Amino acid sequence: MGNSGFYLNNNQNCVFADNIRLGQMTNELQDKQIIIGTPTTPTVTSLSSSNNGIIINQNTATTPATIEFSLDTPKIAQAVLESVTNDIMQEIVSNLSQELIEDVLEKIDTDSSFSFSRAFKAIEIKDCIQCNGLFTSENIGNLLGGTEIAKFTVTPENANSAFLIDANIIASRMEGAVVLALVKEGNSSPSAISYGFSSGLPNVCSLKAVIENTTTTPATFSLRIGGMESGVVWVNAMPNGNKILNAETTSTISVLEVIPQTNG
Repeated sequence: MGNSGFYLNNNQNCVFADNIRLGQMTNELQDKQIIIGTPTTPTVTSLSSSNNGIIINQNTATTPATIEFSLDTPKIAQAVLESVTNDIMQEIVSNLSQELIEDVLEKIDTDSSFSFSRAFKAIEIKDCIQCNGLFTSENIGNLLGGTEIAKFTVTPENANSAFLIDANIIASRMEGAVVLALVKEGNSSPSAISYGFSSGLPNVCSLKAVIENTTTTPATFSLRIGGMESGVVWVNAMPNGNKILNAETTSTISVLEVIPQTNG
């Protein structure tokens, strides 16, 4: 490099190598600055350490000056350890979360105490039933009113569950009200009472009830039907006792066990 070095060109310090200008500086090199190549043109930069594991030791007291680079081993080891630990923990948490989800799903599927709805039972009433019993203000609060048309037993699968009971009874009478009463065995009064009406034609009289459970002991219920005034009430038949359209008619009672909502 016979003609390399620094020259003053129009008040700017220019870097030349074999008469080829590599770059320009508007100021003189300052303390701890060096010229370094870039993808475009050489530039001036300072040596510094961001405390990321590389130690830079500069000795400008000697001629020529020296620069030493070394590794901060504890710093690098700590960074590597943290990175590896984070990766391991993420993998553990990921696997643990998946295993926990699978365990919870299995628990819900096998443990009735976690169930949302577990049991369904349907009772069909196909007979034509004559109901001569009456409901009055004197017997509506006890178990003596009406005529029993169905009796069924259901076993709770969860002591904290509830039964949703839905009865749809096809009833008819010459004219007047139809009373439905749901009675739970062991109680002294009906669990639910509902009303319908018929004026010589069959009508669907419904009763809906929510019965809360406290044990898993089987519970027996009966459904009783009658009028509020004198007169016969027929189930699945015309007011004279004949079949409706000379066809079989079916009244139904359905029971669904569910878990009541507890979070408001």
